[in-house]
Amino acid sequence: MLHRKLIDGLGRRLTACVAAGLMLSAGAIAGPAIAQVETERPPVVQGAKSVVIERIKVHAPSIEGNLEGNSADRDVIVVLPPSYRADPSRRFPVIYALHGYSIGAEQWIKEIRIPQVTEDAFAKGVPEMIVVLPDSKTAHNGSVYSRSVTTGDFETFISEDLVAYIDGHYRTIPDRKSRGLVGHSMGGYGATRIGMKHADVFGALYIMSPGGLQGRPIGVPTAETLAQIAGVRSLEDAAKLPFGARGLLAMSSAWSPNPNKPPLYLDLPYQDGRPDPEVLARWTANSPYAMLDQYVPNLRRYSAIAMDVGDKDSLVGDTQRWHDMLAAYGIASSFEIYPGTHTSAVAFRFEDHVLPFFGKYLAFGPPPSPIPPQADSGQGSGPYPAVMEVDPSLPGHVIYRPARLPKASERKLGVYAWGNGACTDDAASSRNHLLEIASYGYLVVVPGYIGDELAARRKTQPPAPQGTLTLATSTADVKAGLDWALAQNSAAGSKYRGLIDPSAVAVAGFSCGGVQALGLAGDPRIKALIVDNSGIFPDDATKIPGMDLPKSALAKIHTPVLYLMGGPTDIAWANGTDDFKRINHVPAVLVALPVGHGGTYADPYGGAAAAISVDWLEWQLRGDRTAGRTFIGRNCRICGVPGWTIERKGF
Repeated sequence: MLHRKLIDGLGRRLTACVAAGLMLSAGAIAGPAIAQVETERPPVVQGAKSVVIERIKVHAPSIEGNLEGNSADRDVIVVLPPSYRADPSRRFPVIYALHGYSIGAEQWIKEIRIPQVTEDAFAKGVPEMIVVLPDSKTAHNGSVYSRSVTTGDFETFISEDLVAYIDGHYRTIPDRKSRGLVGHSMGGYGATRIGMKHADVFGALYIMSPGGLQGRPIGVPTAETLAQIAGVRSLEDAAKLPFGARGLLAMSSAWSPNPNKPPLYLDLPYQDGRPDPEVLARWTANSPYAMLDQYVPNLRRYSAIAMDVGDKDSLVGDTQRWHDMLAAYGIASSFEIYPGTHTSAVAFRFEDHVLPFFGKYLAFGPPPSPIPPQADSGQGSGPYPAVMEVDPSLPGHVIYRPARLPKASERKLGVYAWGNGACTDDAASSRNHLLEIASYGYLVVVPGYIGDELAARRKTQPPAPQGTLTLATSTADVKAGLDWALAQNSAAGSKYRGLIDPSAVAVAGFSCGGVQALGLAGDPRIKALIVDNSGIFPDDATKIPGMDLPKSALAKIHTPVLYLMGGPTDIAWANGTDDFKRINHVPAVLVALPVGHGGTYADPYGGAAAAISVDWLEWQLRGDRTAGRTFIGRNCRICGVPGWTIERKGF
């Protein structure tokens, strides 16, 4: 979840900073943070419905271990729209707002007049959305939203940790097209930097009076300022420095960290009153001007980019230059110079420009859901609607695949070999689950039959002797499907020729089929393993032929493994949890859903188990870090779902 932080009054403060000889990137850090900036309040809209403000803490793994000791547990303010509580089925877009230097989220909402501006904007017809304001103050009063061992990685905090937390704990529309990013002053720099680098996360971008675009000092610090800094022996001493000196330290800790220089762990861009070219080069490397060439394709992905600045703001020239640089690359953006100083109109801008902008350019469509309330489409919910079919070249098996095979340049197919529950030969027994997997670009191979052929075989099969259990499929059948799928990549005349990714191979299975999957876990071609509502029977238990795998087989697992269980009422719970306890040589995750042994395989789109399985496959086989956030981190998506539990080791 991205947190909204708005900025402090930089315009009038900047003059004081320059007069003091403070070296700052233009506008990135505002002047004295002694008092709250008083901004003009828009007129109240009568009859506007109330929003709900929640104050939470979000743990940021990206900030852990920073040398300044900045807390990885960040304060966040979440503004929920009036309909959030009234309509529990509705999901909302999210905009993340970044504040400026020297203030935190609490000061920020006072300056932009939240909650009034959000209530008024919604009353004026702006579609409702969630607004998130994170607190990014540091030991020196500002993170500059950069990546530094000294301050912590605040860029990743915003683009990954926060977004994952908000999507996991609030009813968002978890899609980049439904996420907006806005920031003011230092936050405007943050929105520019993060927006350039993370267009896969955000869909629309609004930049307010951005500071720090040049990545260069605007003045030479006085001898007095440098002497004050030289006298610092601890962070406690640094906290006593005047505002200008602290601002210099904030930018140095963000852009020129030095882990070998305690107690501040930074390099100053001036030494003995003279510029240090090497340090200044590191600062320039953080300039959006310098980075633009690398991220042109990213910026072209945005549905819209807007920027504004006051006509009496010293940042007019820098903002105009940024707009012109985008235009030179053919990147569309709107740019407005409005009457005002750096902070005088910020509340008006937020109500009448920022929120309407996102109301126009974010996607407010129906939210994707792992368990949609509507009837299953029969093709999965992924980007590649799937079909179920029989291939004459693979008798005794059924194929689930994208109806339109993606081009090799678009995405090669992963392989998902599946073992049926009860080791049945009904290859459609987990149809919804398997269609869902296939719809995300996987060739799913299942032993068994469907339709008339299944019915015919059932009629001709002799009844099993009394007191015996005959399994219709075996581990060898699952392996035969896997062998066939991989062979298709080079088979002459195969429609899958050149479309299979042999490095993206997974095996999975439900109940008895989970044991079959474990029986193949030692196959070196397999890169991911999922065991659904299953586990190996204890070695001293009476074994069922076909499910007589010994516990020693667990040692053959060579990939990360996910156990998806149905909770303590699942008849496989004891076996599966015992497996998990024994696995210590590979990373392992055990997720329990309170659904019993039947799982969610027949639910629309395969239910929660299919959604979790897709994320596991995308993470393990495709390297999708966003999908990985479902499982790892203190704020993992599963961690926040009531009734669900997760255990992890080896990550």
